[in-house]
Amino acid sequence: MTNDRYQPWVTQKPGKLSKSSSLGYKEKPQLTQEEQIVKELAKLLAAGRRRAILIGAVAVAFTGLMGYRISRRPPIYSGSFQLLVEPVTIAENKLLSVLTQTLGETNSKTDSGLDYPSQIRVLRSPIMLGKIINQIQEQNPKYAYIDYDRLVKALKIERIMEESEGTRILEISYISPNPLEVKFVLEKLKNHYIDYSRENRKQKISDGIRYIEGQIQILKREVSGLQARRESLRKQYQITDPDMESRYIFQQSLDLEGKRRVLQSELADARAHYTTLKQLYDDGSFVTVLQDFSVYNGLIQQLHQVESEIIASEVRLQDEHPTLKALKNQQQDLQQRVRVAATSIIERVGGEMKGLENQERLLAIEANRVNQRAQLYPMVARQYEELQRELQVSTDALNQLVAKRDNLAIDEKQEATAWEALSEPEQPKASSPLTTKKLILLSMVGLVLGLGAGLLAEILNNVFHSPEEVEDETNLQLLGVIPFAKELKKFRSKGSLPSSALVPVTAPAPMAGSGNLLLGGSTPEVVGYASSPMMEAFRALYTNIRLLSPETPIRSLAIGAATAGEGKSTIALQLAQTAAAIGQRVLLVDGDMRSPKIHEKLELPNLRGLSDAIATDISLNEVIQKSPTDDNLFVLTAGSIPSDPIKLLSSKKMHSLMEQFQDFFDLTIYDSPPLVGLADASLLAAQTDGLVMVVGIDKTDRNMVLKALDGLKISGSPVLGIVANGIKGYTPKSYAAKFR
Repeated sequence: MTNDRYQPWVTQKPGKLSKSSSLGYKEKPQLTQEEQIVKELAKLLAAGRRRAILIGAVAVAFTGLMGYRISRRPPIYSGSFQLLVEPVTIAENKLLSVLTQTLGETNSKTDSGLDYPSQIRVLRSPIMLGKIINQIQEQNPKYAYIDYDRLVKALKIERIMEESEGTRILEISYISPNPLEVKFVLEKLKNHYIDYSRENRKQKISDGIRYIEGQIQILKREVSGLQARRESLRKQYQITDPDMESRYIFQQSLDLEGKRRVLQSELADARAHYTTLKQLYDDGSFVTVLQDFSVYNGLIQQLHQVESEIIASEVRLQDEHPTLKALKNQQQDLQQRVRVAATSIIERVGGEMKGLENQERLLAIEANRVNQRAQLYPMVARQYEELQRELQVSTDALNQLVAKRDNLAIDEKQEATAWEALSEPEQPKASSPLTTKKLILLSMVGLVLGLGAGLLAEILNNVFHSPEEVEDETNLQLLGVIPFAKELKKFRSKGSLPSSALVPVTAPAPMAGSGNLLLGGSTPEVVGYASSPMMEAFRALYTNIRLLSPETPIRSLAIGAATAGEGKSTIALQLAQTAAAIGQRVLLVDGDMRSPKIHEKLELPNLRGLSDAIATDISLNEVIQKSPTDDNLFVLTAGSIPSDPIKLLSSKKMHSLMEQFQDFFDLTIYDSPPLVGLADASLLAAQTDGLVMVVGIDKTDRNMVLKALDGLKISGSPVLGIVANGIKGYTPKSYAAKFR
């Protein structure tokens, strides 16, 4: 029987265990690249907060130790002097520019012709410093310990910068624990550098003159060759002035074209005239009067007159009349003379036509010659212009080199110094070996070492640090977060929380047993939890488990952990007490027959238990015990430790017992052995509604957890979710103010 406030769970039939293996897993959200970066940064910041003390301790220890060691060193003395390495006068500066440009020593970083980086490297070179070291050792044997490595390490040469622009001044400084050494070495450096600049300047002038002389000879030969090629081109194509020649050819082409058009017109008229005359001659018609032919026209007029007289005489005279005959004879004579005159005219016109044709042919030949020259002229003019331009460039370069040679020849006779010391080596000044710059550098190195130590600690201590890490890496639902509490640790041996956290609550009567399981009795008082962060954590855990599958309630579950010592037995006990406190009939089974803990926590005897119930025919009423603190909580201890727990857990008897437990109890909780290395927990989980994985925060190795989950996946055991246990300083937000 049950009262109205008690809502019993649905009883499952034997052999119909619910499998909820997929309930605990959740689909990972697809993160964008920005979200992934933010997530990784958050992990790094969390790791930094966890290891802040270690990082700070390492950084402070390293900085302090190294700072102390450096501060104990003897003081360092330093001195310097300045050199003006370029002349400030216009004439001298122009000469230096001529030298450097002539010898090809300029580059993109050169100011006024001097390459400062290269010059500084020369001044620090082994050859240059080697000569100075020999002078130092010869003049003062007590400095024989100075070698190139020591000198170049203590020597500093840099260009003085003002307002982001470089000056023409080099500052040479030297440091040493011996102030006398600083003074002596700087003096030798100054003298040698000035001597070097003088000799180097003279050598540069001599090299420049020799180089220019060689270039002058080359340019002279080049100029002569270009002049010869230009003259040859002029003679070959008869070119004097390309511009005038171009205009002349163009005008000549236009004139010839105009003459050809006029001549062609005249030739056309002559041909037409000749054709007409020839046609008249062939037809025998000579009566036409032709212009410009007076003789012919006179004969035609006489012929016309005679013909008129003949016509008039034929009317009056007979054909045989002497006068008429005389007129006809005169007519025939005139006709013959006209024919001869016409032939002469035709020949004359034909001669004129042939003359015009010859003129036209000659003009065509001349026009063709001019056109060919016009087509060839652009190439010739381009060659001429290129030769002229090359000749001009070479001539200008030759004139410049001659001017440079004359300037260098004049300066070679002078004894001016290229470099000038702007200051004498100053008195060495002592400075502390631990400068602010070194201290900052040490702090940065210490911080890097601290970060490295923190990273190493994170790698070596490969545990889960927060519930979020466990949930993210295992891809399982987070069912509960159990805070670390001293009171829980203190009272674990008693099997329950402090009495101050418990209040009596009226509970229903227990279910009547059947078969071998006969558990009955009067209605007891059930103990409920008072409000506290710890109690609320277990209530939330129980509620989350119950809500995993509302339609098919979870009737049995196993509590497991990857390794021992993660608090799984305590979680199993407290979860059972929480369920019992709200009126559920709960059976807590100690399934760890290798190292049982439940009977110790509840201070119950373990003479007979689960192993005895499986191996013998003992009644369950004889092995199941009632909790001394909770009337609705029943406990089945592990019993005597068997030689082969796997054999018992995988037996049909065990499977039958688990089905009976589900029939007679609302919830059965199995405390299982560690998962890694043992198959006990997988066997138990496979025959329950699922396993709840307990993970100790800042305690459990994450590799062990992942290995345990892989084993559960292989065996097909269902996993409901995870419980993060032992979180220090954790208080639910709703109770933070109350229990602060």
